[in-house]
Amino acid sequence: MTSFDELVKIAIESSDFRQRLLDNAEAAAREAGVFLPSGTKLVVHQNAANEVHFVIDDQANDPADEDLQLLNKAQQDPAFKARLMSDPATAIRAEIGVVLPASLKISVHENTSTACHVVLPSTELPSGEMTDLELEGVAGGTGLPRSFRFPHGMITIRRLHSLAGVS
Repeated sequence: MTSFDELVKIAIESSDFRQRLLDNAEAAAREAGVFLPSGTKLVVHQNAANEVHFVIDDQANDPADEDLQLLNKAQQDPAFKARLMSDPATAIRAEIGVVLPASLKISVHENTSTACHVVLPSTELPSGEMTDLELEGVAGGTGLPRSFRFPHGMITIRRLHSLAGVS
């Protein structure tokens, strides 16, 4: 588990820590024992029912994982990366044919030497539905579910289909 995974895990478990992380990311990270290189700012985003954040970060994934198709393409194709960052819904539709709801705000961020982005899962849930974390536990999974092991907001085909309401 990376130090950023640990921040997300703590934020999932503690609403007080989540709020401190959103209010002052660097101070909350230090409190959790996570220290950033000098000159690097920690930027924390929180997904919501109508807003999702994705982060392009070539150090946070296994390039052989076919489920990371869009992320891998963004890392290898500067023109596609520019389209994905400037108009995510159109780039996603053109690349894999998934049409996302117009009401869904999509933001794509990129980790750099001066900014590290972390995405917290949404705390908003429709009544009666289980979180991915709860579903993973019911299924007998161990450790953090995939979406939480990659707190950087990985762009996955499965996640995009879920957002579009496609099974």
